Amino acid sequence: MKNMKKWSRLMGTMGAAALLTVSLSVPAAFADDAPAPAAQAMTSYEGTTYTVTLYSGNQGVFADGQTKHVFEGQAPGESLSFDGVTLEVPADSKYYAKGVRLAGLDNERSDKNRGGENLAGANTPMVAYVAADGALAGSVPVTEDADYVVAYGIMANRVAFTVNYVDASDGSQLAEPQTFFGDIGDVPATAPVYIENYVPHATLIDIVLGEDETRNVITYRYTRLAEGTTTEPQPNGPVDVVAPDGSRVEGAYTTNPTDDVAQRAPANPIEATTPGTGGTAEGVGTPTPVQPISAAVPLTTDAGTEVLADDGTPLATPGTETINDDETALASGKAAAPGSEAGLSAQTSWVPWAVAAAVLACAIAFILVRGLRKAKEDQAESSAA
Repeated sequence: MKNMKKWSRLMGTMGAAALLTVSLSVPAAFADDAPAPAAQAMTSYEGTTYTVTLYSGNQGVFADGQTKHVFEGQAPGESLSFDGVTLEVPADSKYYAKGVRLAGLDNERSDKNRGGENLAGANTPMVAYVAADGALAGSVPVTEDADYVVAYGIMANRVAFTVNYVDASDGSQLAEPQTFFGDIGDVPATAPVYIENYVPHATLIDIVLGEDETRNVITYRYTRLAEGTTTEPQPNGPVDVVAPDGSRVEGAYTTNPTDDVAQRAPANPIEATTPGTGGTAEGVGTPTPVQPISAAVPLTTDAGTEVLADDGTPLATPGTETINDDETALASGKAAAPGSEAGLSAQTSWVPWAVAAAVLACAIAFILVRGLRKAKEDQAESSAA
């Protein structure tokens, strides 16, 4: 009886071992015959194109009468231009079109303002602007399915601003000026346009729009590259500079106002400029050059080659400039350049105070001397009495 129990226990153990061996061999057998479900899932949802939808918003329609344009089959990494799209707003509307922004964002507050920082009260950057004739100007990078919408402002707050593109050497016009609209107090996120074999001095110029439209002028100044040095525009806005030796500066500047390169560009300390004097929607005006502020950040290729202008002068890395209320463009808050209107003002602003102090000192001295003389006269009269 004991032997029978031992034999049964032994047979049970051997059976369990056999079942375990078979179960462990099953996954390997399936793996040889077909890919695992997880592997199938990884190869089943590879997107190749994206869809970008542009909505006209609540106050206007597109020229073809539609309220949205759908751009299908957009390749990732490419740039979608809104050129050719025209918006119409009723003539009696109290609203005007400010530009195009990502759908779902406020006009003035967004976690995508200026490169991702959550800035209270900062303007949501427009990816495109609406010209005076209703034509859209601008492009967006294609990285995912995205919705954009036309943003509107109140007509009572509307002011025009003009963007000029000129040759820094002689002030000649390199591209047609563009006129757009914004609210008083807005800071439009503009960008230079692409001009072959030229490099702009700034990749972003900030200006606070004011009521006087003749002061709402943004002037991008360009320098022509030396012979043999060329420019190559890339998808989504960046522009590369290629030196004669084949080395290059990747993303030397950008034509996309919402590009992180534009929003976070290094300060350009090379020079400041006053914008076109008398520049309006009808004219370019004459840029006024000023003296250098400080040493510039050289524009060099990945091989260390300096990028030269056509006169042999080394170029500086384009940066961010700010136009102050006195119409003087300063490089990222740097001090006004010596020799400029603002610089001269800063250098001589102490003169009136010095004159006033000198006059006051003379007056005090006169009073003291007169008082001493009067005291002596009184003392003499008292002694004589």
